[in-house]
Amino acid sequence: MPKIVITGGPCAGKTTLMGLLAAAFVGRGREVVLVNECATELLAQGITPDSCGSVLGFQRHVFDLQLEKEERLSSLSDDAVVLLDRGLMDNAGYLPDDELDMLLAERGMTREDAYARYDAVVHLVTAAIGAETFFSHETNEHRLEGVEEAVRVDHALQAGWSGHPNLQIIDNQGTFKDKLDRAVAAVLTATNTKL
Repeated sequence: MPKIVITGGPCAGKTTLMGLLAAAFVGRGREVVLVNECATELLAQGITPDSCGSVLGFQRHVFDLQLEKEERLSSLSDDAVVLLDRGLMDNAGYLPDDELDMLLAERGMTREDAYARYDAVVHLVTAAIGAETFFSHETNEHRLEGVEEAVRVDHALQAGWSGHPNLQIIDNQGTFKDKLDRAVAAVLTATNTKL
């Protein structure tokens, strides 16, 4: 069962891409499972860094919810394609390296263990880099980052995932449709699905 992480900075197009990918796989006769973003779910429930006492406390909740969701996947058919809206190493966007490594160690993991959980990672670059006029908060009411913070998070996410052997970075060259087409092609290729 291929597990593909869709990641990227704020306002990168992840939600739109997940919908396109689901339709692309179903249209090719593949079963697809979508795993929603954990941080957004927690924020919608009122669980925030402030209520957790720190960003690290909040990211612990994000990490543990991600692990819980991923453990549920073990009962799925091997033919299913799993698309995850972010993965364990997305904590790199919000924690310094030492805290991220501590969080992994607390769960008995290394970065390599985290990478090995996923067959491919597709990183969509935030609109704040190269498509600034399209950067907004409209698609996610819980998105708090401004342009500068979105750029910082995007770079930190790329660095956090840089050790994954099948990382694809999709930038903002061309139109948004061009970006999405390149991302869909990358995921279909990673899952050995005909384009």
